[in-house]
Amino acid sequence: MFYLIFSIILIIIFSLVYYISENFEEIKDKLSIVRFVGVIFAFLILIMAYFWGSQKIAMHYRYNPEIVGEPIFHNLYSPFLILKLAFIPNIKKILYISSVMRKIGLFLNIISILMLVILLKRSKVKEDSHGTARWAKLNEWKKAGLLSDYPKYTDGVILGRTGEYKKGSLSKLKTIIDNLKTHIAVVAPTRSGKGVGIIIPTLLNWLGSIFVFDMKGENYAFTAGYRMKVLGQKILKFRPYSFDGSVSYNPLAEVELGTVKEVKGATVIADILTDPGENKQRDHWANSASSLLVGLILYVLYKAKNEGRMGSIGDIVDFLTDTSRPLDDAWQDLMTIPLTTDLECIKSWKKIYSKQQMSGIPDGVHPVVARTAAEMLNKAPKERASVISSVMSKLTLFKDPIIRKNTTNVDFRIKDLMDYETPVSFYVVVESQDMATLAPLLKMLLTQVIGVLAPEMDFESGEEVHKHKLLLMLDEFAAFGTIPILEKALAYIAGYGMKAVIIAQALNQIRKNYGDKSSIFDNCATTVFYAPTPLDSETPR
Repeated sequence: MFYLIFSIILIIIFSLVYYISENFEEIKDKLSIVRFVGVIFAFLILIMAYFWGSQKIAMHYRYNPEIVGEPIFHNLYSPFLILKLAFIPNIKKILYISSVMRKIGLFLNIISILMLVILLKRSKVKEDSHGTARWAKLNEWKKAGLLSDYPKYTDGVILGRTGEYKKGSLSKLKTIIDNLKTHIAVVAPTRSGKGVGIIIPTLLNWLGSIFVFDMKGENYAFTAGYRMKVLGQKILKFRPYSFDGSVSYNPLAEVELGTVKEVKGATVIADILTDPGENKQRDHWANSASSLLVGLILYVLYKAKNEGRMGSIGDIVDFLTDTSRPLDDAWQDLMTIPLTTDLECIKSWKKIYSKQQMSGIPDGVHPVVARTAAEMLNKAPKERASVISSVMSKLTLFKDPIIRKNTTNVDFRIKDLMDYETPVSFYVVVESQDMATLAPLLKMLLTQVIGVLAPEMDFESGEEVHKHKLLLMLDEFAAFGTIPILEKALAYIAGYGMKAVIIAQALNQIRKNYGDKSSIFDNCATTVFYAPTPLDSETPR
């Protein structure tokens, strides 16, 4: 009877636990608690049942030690005594009624456990017209690391708000903040509210440095003052088509002259400038134009350095359009006239380049520059003219006096974004109608940001050497075409303290630029989807 009563109690307890778990969503890991409580109660009841049976047997035989043995404590006998005596013939009759009760209790235990399993399974999967989709519960947000326990904002990317979903509405709202060392993808059509929902709140909340693609300058207008006055950050605004309201960004300033990396740095710039675009394969003309640009970049940099200034892409335009002499004469000069008389500079070239590369090169003449000029002179006149024409077509942007002004001086260095004495807020302000024209320049900027700040893992005492973490807020990034380094870099830049928020209007924008097998979404741990437009058939609804 004792066992039967406790079995009924067990069913009641399981029912109560399930009811509590369904109505108190903030209980941490409610399913684990239900399982734990169920197992503990089942075990306790089983032990108590055996204690009860053993005590009843001992009492029946008046605690005769010859039959029931010695107690483990006073008149308390081992719970396993009943199992020991159950096989003695004379005692089997006495235990018959108890055995029947145990079987009934065991049956009820099995029923209660089956009920618990069914209830738990139903609580996990509740399908309706949306399948298994439902609002995430608060404890699930917390387990994902996206919900702060504090009512105030904390450092991180703000994704929205959530709360307890009951009767068709949300209550007890809390802010969803992603401060994980992972990246975020946002798919939101134009005018969907991503600016006021994610971008601006995040720019007011993120404590580290930021790099922002800012369409129309709205993000700068709403957040720059706060980041400067309240967060104490250095503010930089790069607006390529602004005559007097922009810092100057010179891509050539990031080429590490006098090191083994100088050719690589020049090649990165040359390849971006000669990119055929629209996922087209590089052909002979693109490769020849890039090869020519590598030599010219090194030429204008060393020439300007010898003159006490920084070379620019505008200097390359001037060289190729010089009206004072035929261009063929200029190629001859690059092969014979020294760029520098600095002995340390000449010595560094001999360390960087092999004897074969330096063979036949006069002192003070850069080997890559000289061999680029020789390569041009060795081409047939028509081919040479076609290569030069290909280069000039890619440099048209830098004929614009405003663009040239904003890409000549060096107002900052890329490394300042993460290693300046204070965090830096860098806004790239572009009008919608200028995005296609400025795409090469902006791709170059982002490529250098990633390349300079994440060249190789560098630790000191187990910590990264960068002073500040950096948020890449890449709004409308698909409008600039394919940025090859970005897709690859998402897999490793988090290790350098960089977090990317990639924003596109629709999935097909990304697939158009990066293909169906792109790994961009694979490298974003969190993806936020806004309601798609009626014409968007790919974005989940």
